[in-house]
Amino acid sequence: MLDKKEKLVMFYLSSICLDKKTYLILTSDLAEYVSKKYVISIAELNDIMISLCKDNYLDFVVSNSKKGYYYCVNLKNKGLTFKKDQKKEKQALWGMILRTLLLTLLSFVLGLLLKIIFKG
Repeated sequence: MLDKKEKLVMFYLSSICLDKKTYLILTSDLAEYVSKKYVISIAELNDIMISLCKDNYLDFVVSNSKKGYYYCVNLKNKGLTFKKDQKKEKQALWGMILRTLLLTLLSFVLGLLLKIIFKG
C-alpha cells in the first residue's frame, strides 16, 4: 500500500510517461510537483523512488548532469496501470459506501414494518 507522497509521485510519473515506457525526469521538477502539497527533500524523494522500485512499480537510474540530477525512469506494468487501479479502488470504495447506506435504509424500513405489524 502506497502512502500519500508515493501516490503523488506515481501520479506524476504515470502522467509524464504516457507514450514512452522510459523517460528522463529532472529531480527538481519532480520535487517541485510534490512540494505543491508536501514538503519534500531530494533525499526523501530518493527514498520514495527506491520504495516504488521495491514495490515493482518502476525501475530507475540516477544520472548526474550540469543542470542537476536526473531520474531515468522505466515504468513496469504495475506502474503503467497505476491510474486505472486507483480509479477502480475509488469506485469500489464508493460502491461499498452506497451498499452500506442502502442496507441501513432497508433495515430501518423493515424495523418500522415489523413494529407496525406486531404493535397492532
